Amino acid sequence: MKKLVMFIIFFLLIISGIVYFKYGKEILTLLDEKKVYTIEDIQTTKLDTLDEYKFFNNGIITYNNQKIVLLDYSGNVIWENEDRSFAKQVFLTNNYIFKNMGNTIQVLDRNNQKFVIAEIEGNIVNVSRENDKTYIIIKGINHKNSLYIMNGNNEIIVDDKVFEDNITGVSISDKSEGYSLITLRFEDDKIINTLYFNLLDDVELWNAAIEDEILIKSKIVNNNVVAIGTKNIYYFNLNGKLMWKNGVYSEILDYEVNKENQKIYMLYKQEGSTELMEYNFEGKVTSVNDTPDNVQKLKVYEDKVFVYNENSIYLMHGKKTDKIYEYTQSAIADFTIEGNDIRILSKDKLIKGKIK
Repeated sequence: MKKLVMFIIFFLLIISGIVYFKYGKEILTLLDEKKVYTIEDIQTTKLDTLDEYKFFNNGIITYNNQKIVLLDYSGNVIWENEDRSFAKQVFLTNNYIFKNMGNTIQVLDRNNQKFVIAEIEGNIVNVSRENDKTYIIIKGINHKNSLYIMNGNNEIIVDDKVFEDNITGVSISDKSEGYSLITLRFEDDKIINTLYFNLLDDVELWNAAIEDEILIKSKIVNNNVVAIGTKNIYYFNLNGKLMWKNGVYSEILDYEVNKENQKIYMLYKQEGSTELMEYNFEGKVTSVNDTPDNVQKLKVYEDKVFVYNENSIYLMHGKKTDKIYEYTQSAIADFTIEGNDIRILSKDKLIKGKIK
């Protein structure tokens, strides 16, 4: 009798495993769609901010062209940095602050340590950090664009690489010592983009010209390159071969290329409606969901997709959308998610809570 009971239990466990393996994801999705998400355990911290304010390295950075202040999440000052001279521009990456001071680029780290990385003639167009490397785009006094790339030790590994056309996008690979780059020019009233894949040691692997639209983003995924334009999405392999191209059928509000989920998320604006479309890296549409009409941006954290505007944040799950936050007295500057914890930043306060 005991052996029979054990056999039945073992048999049921096997059947349950097969059912879960085959239908588990669908069951969890159906259960998730029935759930209503909200923010609970809300805490509010008042903030004293300057002209600009953003999340920065487990705190909040607030600044103008002369003063920079780092706050913790309780609103306490960690450090201040103030210069007698004014910065022409200030840019932030994950762990560093870049200031354009006259003919030099000054860098502050999270501990308020300052150093100079380059002498420049011109203005910073953009600074960003990806895969432990930082790129800087400079528009020189000769109107040409220059590219600088620094490694994790802030040593320059691509030094003043000049392009005749305007640089409009850069993505740095996590699989090889390479980067993709987009340039743009107008020739006889024709728009011409050039998409490059270069190695950091100044070797060009390939380039491709794309006309009659503007490329707005490139992203390297497993040494392949996704390029998002105003009319099409392109996917090139490591050798520069076009693997697929999908048409963009409406106005793009926002987008994210997510390597963890192996998806491309596109937020579209149509007449009278807004949609979130998901593509896989084979170019197939995996889902299309209606969103609230007033949303303008999207963020993806792990398996959670958020769409939002200046006053409201929505969490999308399955075919369902839940409004989890609304604040009309001040614009939402940014928000971050860690697990179920959410932090929402506006000019005068920081909201902390849990998504449940």
